Amino acid sequence: MNPTDLALFSANDQKLLLATEPAQLAVMSEDELGDLLTLVRRARNKYTGLHRKKAGATAAKAGARGAAQSQNLRTVRQAEVFEDALARVSGALATAARKSSASLKTDRIAMAKAAPAPAKAAPKPATSTLRPAQTKTSTAKGRGVVPKSGTTAPAQRGANKVQGAKRQAKRDHR
Repeated sequence: MNPTDLALFSANDQKLLLATEPAQLAVMSEDELGDLLTLVRRARNKYTGLHRKKAGATAAKAGARGAAQSQNLRTVRQAEVFEDALARVSGALATAARKSSASLKTDRIAMAKAAPAPAKAAPKPATSTLRPAQTKTSTAKGRGVVPKSGTTAPAQRGANKVQGAKRQAKRDHR
């Protein structure tokens, strides 16, 4: 971290930035990196929002956004430093997540190989996929299976609820 960049920040922000150094990131766990990512993102958003707020206030006085930009360079630099820190932490988190995923995968494969194989079941005789109470007919849309009475598909139940709600709303409106 550049010492002149660190001088721009408060002591708490400096500690946060020093925690994003590659040597510090290498010893952190995936959970710690996730927490650090949240903190760095909040700090970056703080300085970005502050920059936008200052630029918006000074743009009216300066008459143009470009002229107002030069008055707000410190806040812009602070936002950029935290953006770089966010990129470092995000990359470290992605690396840790890949390692964790690979480790879990190898563990899962090892457990599967160590587990006894299930006994094979006898093949079932070939039967129709339709239950006896169901018959293949053409519906209003020209496809589908008509289920036995009393059962409806989840989408149809949702449509029925909506229709019922509409009817109730009409009654309540009268």
